[in-house]
Amino acid sequence: MLLVRLALVIAVSFCFVVILGLALYAGSREVEWYVDSGQMAYEAFDRYESLAQDAYRHFKQRMDLLLVDNEATQADVESSGRRLRETIKRLKSASAAQPVAAERRGEAPHDQRSEIERVNRLTAILESAMTRFDEVERLRQDGKREAALLLLSKVLEENIDREFEPLIDAAINAEHERALIARERLRSLLDLFRWISVAAASIAALFSITAGVLLFRSIKGPIEALMRGTDEIAEGNFTHRIAVSGHGEFRYLAKHFNQMARRLELQQEKLREARAVLEQKVAERTLELGRVNRELQSLDHARRQFFADISHELRTPLTVIRGEAEITLRGKEKSAEEYKEALGRILELSMQLGMVVNDLLFLARSETASLQFDWDDIELSDLVAHAVEDMRSLAHEKSISVRFAGPGSPLRVRGDKQRLRQVLFILLDNSCRYSNPGTAIDIALRGDGREALLSISDQGIGVPAQDLEVIFDRYYRSTKARRSTEDGTGLGLPVAKGIVHAHGGRIAASVNSDGPGTTFTLALPTIEAETGDIVGIIAPGA
Repeated sequence: MLLVRLALVIAVSFCFVVILGLALYAGSREVEWYVDSGQMAYEAFDRYESLAQDAYRHFKQRMDLLLVDNEATQADVESSGRRLRETIKRLKSASAAQPVAAERRGEAPHDQRSEIERVNRLTAILESAMTRFDEVERLRQDGKREAALLLLSKVLEENIDREFEPLIDAAINAEHERALIARERLRSLLDLFRWISVAAASIAALFSITAGVLLFRSIKGPIEALMRGTDEIAEGNFTHRIAVSGHGEFRYLAKHFNQMARRLELQQEKLREARAVLEQKVAERTLELGRVNRELQSLDHARRQFFADISHELRTPLTVIRGEAEITLRGKEKSAEEYKEALGRILELSMQLGMVVNDLLFLARSETASLQFDWDDIELSDLVAHAVEDMRSLAHEKSISVRFAGPGSPLRVRGDKQRLRQVLFILLDNSCRYSNPGTAIDIALRGDGREALLSISDQGIGVPAQDLEVIFDRYYRSTKARRSTEDGTGLGLPVAKGIVHAHGGRIAASVNSDGPGTTFTLALPTIEAETGDIVGIIAPGA
């Protein structure tokens, strides 16, 4: 039923639109014809006006030539004659090209043949007048002025006043009247269109309102029922059913909607059961995956830390061993004592390297493992002097001079000789690595009665002031350090800090006040200032 009503409304609307379109099309043709007719009348009016102006201008100049004979007047006459002939030619062409207008609504058509005959008469009159003006000119040139004036008077009276002027006035008035008629008929047609538009709009509005109200009343109730049903289904209430009375499309929709709701209800029950089983399995797998993931992360962290520590801790001893060997083999033959001394330093470094490897392997097997220290009384000035001597080969490669100022008296500390040597290697290696070629590294060792104070000052790239507190953190490298060299893992300074703290000392870094570079200060308690034993353990990652 609803489809029939909709089809009826659409058919009526379509017929109305077609009729209105045909009426507008016919009216537009009428408007077009009246506009064209008026335009042609105004164009013809302009052509006759131009012809009259050019003709009177030429006749006046011919009269002036009779009265004043000079070259300028003769040139004006020739120019106006050419212009007049061109105007006559354009008038003939336009008259011949004008279409024959058909009769419309009882109006007499514009007679093209009358238009052409009028143009021909005007042309004949003008040509006759110009011929007689030429005769007047010959009489003037023959000296017969009186005869020339008499003929000129006849030409003006007969050709101009009696023939040309009435005919041109009649043509201008006719075209003007034609334009006025076209304009009045166009205005009347536009008024008719205006009333037709108002009437069509009123009928269309009335029909639309009536049809809309009737359709709205017939579909409002069923649509509201369907909307409530869709809202209930959207909210998860699959038990809702739509009750629509009557016949037609809405009853069909309600029936199938209720069937869909029943199927959705059954599917929802199955989904809830499947979801419960799936959630239980997902929870079990999640717990298992979490445990495995934590184990993998722990293993990966241990692996990365192990390789990072190896790469950092093995670099410096290997570099020094290579430097010792290169210096020993370079140059002239050395004595057995010198070779023995060099081999002793290499052996000492190799032992330190082996100890580092053993410690790293031990740490890799257990995150809770600790580094053990071999405590002994150490003469710190000798240890520093040997470390400086070992690092001279590394500094020599970069053209860096190393200057060492030792104390006036021995400084004895209690600690692990190899671990303290490792701290010295870390600090000296950093100074060499980040110093500019041709600069110097100043090392000073002194005692104040309670502590042994060691300072290592370079003239390198320096450490930004905001990074002084974090350079001892594990894996941290400042922006300048990363730009200066790509190697390095940020492990050296944290390891050095942990060893120093295990010896009861302290370590710090500061920016040089008298130039570029950084100064590292190391303080260790001397044996005379100790009050008890020092705990010999450094925890991993200290």
